Amino acid sequence: MTLLNRGLAELCGWLLIVVVLFMVVDLVARGFSRPLYGVSELAMFTMIAIVYLGLSHAEEQDAHIRVEWLPERLQGIAGRCLNGFVTLVSLATIVIVGWAVWHNAIGAFDSRQAIAGPRPILVYPIKFVMFAALVLYGLQLCRSLSRQFRRAAHDE
Repeated sequence: MTLLNRGLAELCGWLLIVVVLFMVVDLVARGFSRPLYGVSELAMFTMIAIVYLGLSHAEEQDAHIRVEWLPERLQGIAGRCLNGFVTLVSLATIVIVGWAVWHNAIGAFDSRQAIAGPRPILVYPIKFVMFAALVLYGLQLCRSLSRQFRRAAHDE
């Protein structure tokens, strides 16, 4: 899982470079009155993929943004219980969101949902990427929870 997380984090970096390059090319093309169709939509989809695919790596590295006021003040078992509770709530939230994204992706696939234009851009592929990334994030949350329980058992 660590190798997968690192690979996805690396992919996110490369995707960000691609988005910037496409936006620069589109900006230059607009200067010549020849804008590229779909660049902003593809950039939006790519940014969504970058955010979702980076969740699992951020969880593994404990790099999510959080309010540290209470956890810094709690020591010992109380601090570990709070961390475990927050991880459980996060996992429950991701399960609910993942379920909703799955059903939304299936609906988009069945209806061939697309962004209208001279050449329609299908929406469902990014929704399936979102679902897959949420599954990976959920698995990483399970790993984090397991690690927290092992630490708590080891400390006692």
